Amino acid sequence: MHPATYDAWNHSSRGSWISHRETKLMLSLLGPVSGASLLDVGAGTGHFTGCFAEHGFQVLGLEPDLDMLQYARNKYSDISFVRGEAENLPFGDLSFDYAAAVTSLCFVSKPEPALKEMWRISKRGILLGLLNRSSLLYLRKAGSGGYKGARWDSVSRVRKWMRLLDPYPARIRWGTAVFFPGGSVIAQTLEHTLPQHLPFGSFLAFYCEKN
Repeated sequence: MHPATYDAWNHSSRGSWISHRETKLMLSLLGPVSGASLLDVGAGTGHFTGCFAEHGFQVLGLEPDLDMLQYARNKYSDISFVRGEAENLPFGDLSFDYAAAVTSLCFVSKPEPALKEMWRISKRGILLGLLNRSSLLYLRKAGSGGYKGARWDSVSRVRKWMRLLDPYPARIRWGTAVFFPGGSVIAQTLEHTLPQHLPFGSFLAFYCEKN
């Protein structure tokens, strides 16, 4: 998808609502983070990099695709973006307080090396935003449009990934959001009544914390 097209969707009425729900979930898992440093792995157009910056993080975006990278740099001139691969992060151990990957790992065939790299460079923990296989969105959109080629994950699969991290996380928190991805008024109203620990939201978020 062209960067401008993807970014325009994020700022549409439905896209903005979904983005807001996803960001709110991720921040609720992290807790207070004012001034903490964060590497956004697979930053894409920089949308979530910008969201993290707005909520008090000192952020750096990392993106392998040149077109996406240039778009992000042009749009967010006050944020630094570098080119790099998730599986081989060009940073030393414990370089950032946090590392995050928001739906970017869904397009990495083997996410385990990327997770190990994110764990290596983070002091406090890692944050993942994933596509949830146990969701209405999966039933409606898997394999089509912007979701073509994406992997859809589950709570049990992600927990298996966590066993590969050394040291093993001291705490693991997760939740889901966007239970009714159509984004209608009724969908948005119902969203506020459902607890984030229901495993059926379209967006699956995990936070793994170090000691």
